[in-house]
Amino acid sequence: MTNFTQLKLTKSKRIRYLKLSRKNTSYIVFLHGFMSNIEGKKPKTFLDFAKKNKLGFLALEYSGHGKSSGKFINGNISKWTKETSQLIKKVVKKNKIILVGSSMGAWISLNQFKFFKEQIIGFLGIGSAPEFLDG
Repeated sequence: MTNFTQLKLTKSKRIRYLKLSRKNTSYIVFLHGFMSNIEGKKPKTFLDFAKKNKLGFLALEYSGHGKSSGKFINGNISKWTKETSQLIKKVVKKNKIILVGSSMGAWISLNQFKFFKEQIIGFLGIGSAPEFLDG
């Protein structure tokens, strides 16, 4: 998988993502799990599916994950949820969304319903781990 891009959210925060841009079609938004990244088999499989079915695609690495900036220990579900919504607004825009969340990514996917309820047309949780943290 190539064509990774980075979005500069602040002076010091960059989020790495992978996209397949399509106009006037639905987007698969893949959200990885805890301490993971977007270089594995799952994001590649969903990217290939999007290509085959003429869908848009977005996968991102939250801050402190993969090659995005930041320290993992400074992140949390709220921050990663916000970063995800910022990327969706920038890349997916007003297109329909099919959320695919792996492990903790399912939790972050569910949080996106607060922002994109009208755009979301599907949700797939893979080994979903919503609210697995104490405190």
